[in-house]
Amino acid sequence: MPNPSFNSRKPISVHALPIFVSLFFSAIPHSALKIPPPLPILPLPSASQLQWQLSSMALFLHFGPNTFTDSEWGTGHASPSVFNPTLLNASQWVHVAKEAGFSRVILTAKHHDGFCLWLSEYTDYSVKASPWRNGKGDVVAELAAGAKEAGIALGLYLSPWDRHESCYGKTLEYNEFYIGQMTELLTRYGDIKEVWLDGAKGEGEKDMEYYFDAWFSLIHQLQPDAVIFSDAGPDTRWIGDEAGVAGSTCWSLFNRSNAVIGGTNPQYSQGGDPHGHDWVPAECDVSIRPGWFWHASQVPKSALELLDIYYKSTGRNCLLLLNVPPNSSGLISDEDIQALQEFKELRRSIFSNNLAEKGLLTASSIRGGNDNYQFSPYNVFEESIYTYWAPEEDQRDWVLYLDLQESVSFNVLQVQEPIHMGQRIIKFHLEILSGGRWKNVISGTTVGYKRLLQFPTVQSRYLKLVIDMSRADPLISYMGLHMDRFSILSHASNTTSQIYVNGSQVLRQVPNKDSQTATV
Repeated sequence: MPNPSFNSRKPISVHALPIFVSLFFSAIPHSALKIPPPLPILPLPSASQLQWQLSSMALFLHFGPNTFTDSEWGTGHASPSVFNPTLLNASQWVHVAKEAGFSRVILTAKHHDGFCLWLSEYTDYSVKASPWRNGKGDVVAELAAGAKEAGIALGLYLSPWDRHESCYGKTLEYNEFYIGQMTELLTRYGDIKEVWLDGAKGEGEKDMEYYFDAWFSLIHQLQPDAVIFSDAGPDTRWIGDEAGVAGSTCWSLFNRSNAVIGGTNPQYSQGGDPHGHDWVPAECDVSIRPGWFWHASQVPKSALELLDIYYKSTGRNCLLLLNVPPNSSGLISDEDIQALQEFKELRRSIFSNNLAEKGLLTASSIRGGNDNYQFSPYNVFEESIYTYWAPEEDQRDWVLYLDLQESVSFNVLQVQEPIHMGQRIIKFHLEILSGGRWKNVISGTTVGYKRLLQFPTVQSRYLKLVIDMSRADPLISYMGLHMDRFSILSHASNTTSQIYVNGSQVLRQVPNKDSQTATV
């Protein structure tokens, strides 16, 4: 029934008017004020670490005399005259990276053989002693110019181990030499977004100490927006293998005090540390070919193999660093480009369509109340870490309920956390309503920036994402359901499954057959 006090034709009493006005205006401020976000949970990423993580994938470029001598670890004695990439086009490298969906490139400015791809003033063992460009060429400069023009971030690898330099093995003298070369690289070529170094050293090599802390301080001084990669950070860490595979549990949290460059426990690197005091996310490095440098006898991995690696690296809260080595002519080979383009097409086909985004969402609770759109569950359909669902504080249940409005088939779950608020989720699972009962589809542990879980195809209209354990109130910035018709899953396990690949079936879809739809 209509409220008579607001529908009567009689005028409002003058005596009642002040009370009415007071009540009206007292309600306005409360509805207009925003609810503050929950407290971040330490540790947190820096601005440069956030930018690094958002890039998801980077292209590694191993290039140097090894490219021409069919070697992996050069001795440092190869003549500079072997380096003569007559068709070198660094802009092609950048174009290939950008077209394949990579937003940064990292070049081996100096590998273990000590040969420098720039005109260093500290050694003659460089491009200036080669016939390429009549000794006046600079690979780093050409790549930096191409990357800047294309809007691609640039990173550089400067090997600490130097098999050519005579002062290697003399701690003070070599550290001064190394810092001199690092300074050249970080002051000549504009913005450098990543500096990559490792503890690789052959057995029986000269024993000496690297002054890592001095190097790191110099890098941050000269390039404050750069992240530094090594076994132990300080900004991003090695995953612990060269297969591009992270642990199924992977924390960005880490204790740098527990890690030694060149001697870190691979299992600790793979999983991170839920009790870590430092934010050091992992980088998964792997080569598209069996070797890191180009060899005429080798062929690239198929697109399906690359997709498998993507699930196990980017899909496990890491950055995928894929090495694609230029050939002896100075170009990325056609067969590598084809594999990268097919890899891109696979990702586009699977992830460009979120099957959940037209669904109806409800949550077990919403921070600030059910009418607060600031932390609405519908934020999980926006592709941004800065909008997210947040539950009310001090709740026992953390659940997102989804009504897809029709029965939908899917076999990939994507979940993301707003990592600028810290990494929180310890354990979660997905359930579907089937035959009137809730059934578990897949369980996962850490989420971080991005978690991708694969499982045999299921079909349902109703599902729920349940957070089982969290370091603090869980926050979800994105949730996606996808259909991968290309990967062939083993049905032997109900966890993230191994993919078996057949290079001849790169872009062939797996048909929808009852035998390939699991009853979960």
